Amino acid sequence: MKTLNSCLALAVLVAFAGCSTHSTTVVNQPVGPDLAPPRVDLSHGQGRLVVYTVTEVNDPVNSYFPTHSSYAIYTTDGKLVKRVDNRNGSFYQDPAPVSLPPGKYNVKGRATNSGEVTVPVIIEAKKTTVVDLEGTNLPQHKPTGAGQWIRLPNGQVIGMRVE
Repeated sequence: MKTLNSCLALAVLVAFAGCSTHSTTVVNQPVGPDLAPPRVDLSHGQGRLVVYTVTEVNDPVNSYFPTHSSYAIYTTDGKLVKRVDNRNGSFYQDPAPVSLPPGKYNVKGRATNSGEVTVPVIIEAKKTTVVDLEGTNLPQHKPTGAGQWIRLPNGQVIGMRVE
């Protein structure tokens, strides 16, 4: 009976060992527009947001091209502004640019090696804010002056620090 109880306890332990909760990483510093001159001229005082999320192949039967995963944009008080199907370009491999009124927002999406993250962003009129959750579009290992980058806890650069 003791062996049976030990085996049962071990089976329960093994069954729950694979269970885990998915936590969300929350970044406290806002990502702002690039310091370079604007590359686009947006009308009506809008700003632009480009988010490089984790790439995935949604339909391996019909396409081998990875696309950026979707994400959501929220107001700072948690109201949903927009869900973004983050696919653009010839083979939907580019992230979709989103025009937004100037202001502060939170972006919730999937990051490479970090799972789901929430990042505060600042949108300025006629400027583009880039958030790189994929980890391949901003300088990852180059020295930077005066800490101009916002990073995830694992050190991955995700965007430009607001001055």
